[in-house]
Amino acid sequence: MTSEDRGYSLLLVVVVTGMTTYMLYPLLTVQLLKQGFNTADAGLILGVLSGVGPLCSSACGQVMSRTGAKPIAVAGLALRAGGLAVFATNATLPVYLVCSAAASLGSSSASLAVKTELLRRSTSRRMVTLRSMAVNSGALVGPAVGAGLFALLGFRRLVLISIALYAVLALLMILLRFSPPEGSRKASEDSSVAKDRREQSRKLFGRDSAFPILLALTFIYWTVYAQWSLVVPIGSYAGFHTQTASNAVYMGNAVFILLLQYPLLMHALGNVKDTTILLLGFASFVCAFGVLLAPTSALQVVVFALSFSLSELLISPTLDLLTGKIRAAGSMLGRAYGWTGTFSGIASLVGSSVGGWLIKVCNGISGVPLLCLPLVACSLFLIVLFKKKKPSL
Repeated sequence: MTSEDRGYSLLLVVVVTGMTTYMLYPLLTVQLLKQGFNTADAGLILGVLSGVGPLCSSACGQVMSRTGAKPIAVAGLALRAGGLAVFATNATLPVYLVCSAAASLGSSSASLAVKTELLRRSTSRRMVTLRSMAVNSGALVGPAVGAGLFALLGFRRLVLISIALYAVLALLMILLRFSPPEGSRKASEDSSVAKDRREQSRKLFGRDSAFPILLALTFIYWTVYAQWSLVVPIGSYAGFHTQTASNAVYMGNAVFILLLQYPLLMHALGNVKDTTILLLGFASFVCAFGVLLAPTSALQVVVFALSFSLSELLISPTLDLLTGKIRAAGSMLGRAYGWTGTFSGIASLVGSSVGGWLIKVCNGISGVPLLCLPLVACSLFLIVLFKKKKPSL
């Protein structure tokens, strides 16, 4: 199997893991409520399930730099499967929280390992774009597959199917050939980069490094991104007067990205610098959150969703690409992605908490721009600063 074929196999893993995740998540809240948990307990379980893993990404990246991506990927998938198994049972809240934390850690570590391995094979915009499309493919297909299996087999059997899929993916990871650990002697010998450049690349937080700016942009992006799950359900219900409207918006978001991401990034903007694409992406956020200042309506939700989706498809892969380009010369790629994962996890928790509080205080989604528009303005300044440190990007 060639390196390119192994890359496509890893992309398939991204699709299947995303599909498996979204098979369960839309149904999990309802299942927990049926078991007698209140909304606060269900929210806590879901928060732990999504938030614990990203917070540990930095530590996971440091371990991966010594062990390599393969053991982390296999162990992460096994931990994910083991943690999710609890949802096939009627457990107590503490047991659910512990197992959810394990599942979250497994998911994040496996995702970090696969991303690192893909980007070590190629730091091209094409590979990063394909990975982003793979994530959205899983998010689009997963809910439909989960709904069908749930109707036929029930929730517990759906959980067992998910566990089986993770086991198959873990076996695939064992069979695939991975790159040697980033800190290994072989990896150093295989590198064609000069020694002084390798040494400089190890200084993630050096005085002249652009990486801290990239972390700040990552934090801003995920803080802003966290508002999607708040604005869409509330705005869709207020604008369309039906609870199912948000489902259509979610699916529309995935379809929009799948249809436009590759043509935009690879063709229309193929010769445009990465930092310019970031500028365009964050500028689109201005439109997305600016429209929320207007009275709530169906048109408002549509404009918000389209502008937000455009920002997402431009920014998310470009941040990964810039991280890959900055670290590709040295042996710190896994740690770099670990740090960005940790910052995204913190930002998601902060963004959800502050966004929810602003919606409550302002009695509607018009409060969200008070958080997001200043952050977006700050991001534009940081991108200009980043360009000065990395003018070639």
